[in-house]
Amino acid sequence: MKTGKIVLILLAGLMILFTCMKCNTESYIGRWVIWNKSDIEDYKKFPNYPFNASRKPFYFHSNFDSTYDLLYVSEKNKKKTPLVQILDKSHTTAFLIIRNDTILYEKYLNGYNKQSINTSFSTAKSLTSILVGAAIDDGFIASENDKVTDYLPELLQIDPNYSNLKVSHLLDMCSGIQFKDHDLPWGDKPKAYYHPRLRDKVLTLPLTSQPGKDFKYNSYNPILIGLIIERTTGLSPAKYFEQKIWNQLGMEYDGSWSMDSKESKTIKMESGLNLRAIDFAKLGTLILKYGNWNGQQIISKQWFINCFSILPEHNVTSYGEEIYYENYWWLYSKDKQNPYIISGWGHLGQYLYIFPEKQLIIVRMGKKTGNIDSWGKIFKEIAGYE
Repeated sequence: MKTGKIVLILLAGLMILFTCMKCNTESYIGRWVIWNKSDIEDYKKFPNYPFNASRKPFYFHSNFDSTYDLLYVSEKNKKKTPLVQILDKSHTTAFLIIRNDTILYEKYLNGYNKQSINTSFSTAKSLTSILVGAAIDDGFIASENDKVTDYLPELLQIDPNYSNLKVSHLLDMCSGIQFKDHDLPWGDKPKAYYHPRLRDKVLTLPLTSQPGKDFKYNSYNPILIGLIIERTTGLSPAKYFEQKIWNQLGMEYDGSWSMDSKESKTIKMESGLNLRAIDFAKLGTLILKYGNWNGQQIISKQWFINCFSILPEHNVTSYGEEIYYENYWWLYSKDKQNPYIISGWGHLGQYLYIFPEKQLIIVRMGKKTGNIDSWGKIFKEIAGYE
């Protein structure tokens, strides 16, 4: 590293240290220093919009299969290890396998139990897309092809090219909005997570490329989607989620969606859904059934068809030849026509994997990803795809 860069880093460090002598968690830099690395108990740090458990909870059937404990799956460097051992030493907190509304396997480990809250991290992005479908159903948003500036016209004051930004560009991570993807304090990755005034932040961001041109994973995009939902419905997106989805699914426990601060009350659409693993699985069931819950179509089936259609322009080969990204969902397709996996991923190994052909849902939540080569490979082995 050149001497000049070293000097700049040292000066930046001294400036941060000086600033933090008087900082607290009401400021961005205070959070970056005091809270530091994110973890699955961050829901305790942020204020939130609370959801109540259902008075008539839905319960999955149970038909536990203990042989899953001894199922040998890939751990690391082609080493095969019994599933239960991997779960225990990988900091897994919850692991569920559900087929046809029946729990086949349910484990809580490393100090967690069925009543323990887990935070979703980026799987919240995937679930945010369901809200867009609901808003289209209700006529608040005309189409995912609408211009974002139809709903957030102030963006035009930043750059007239914002007129080319569509709702679909936000959903498909090709917005062209600035996102410096690193964890240093001047990066956008920690700002999108810790900033106490996210509403103000996302309405001042420059464009760094033409909307629709390039895929770039960007946590500001779902926050803007949340503002569109708020602007069009007149409701907090968390309240809209509560009314349209949460209250319909017979949730067994309370939940919440984190906000950036008590003053701003901007919902952290990029990461902040907090709930129990068993209730997270119910969201998986809604997705598996294309918006249908117990015979009631809560979200139109067409929205899910749109979300899970395999289109060549959504192939993200940097993640894998089979992998596509659309409407905040990671899709796996072997035939380039139909997804055999629909998934949401989150920081520290929060996973929702849905295998439509198998009618199978796998939920994994954890304190860390663990020393695992690929959780996706393990899930595919459980489902019988490898």
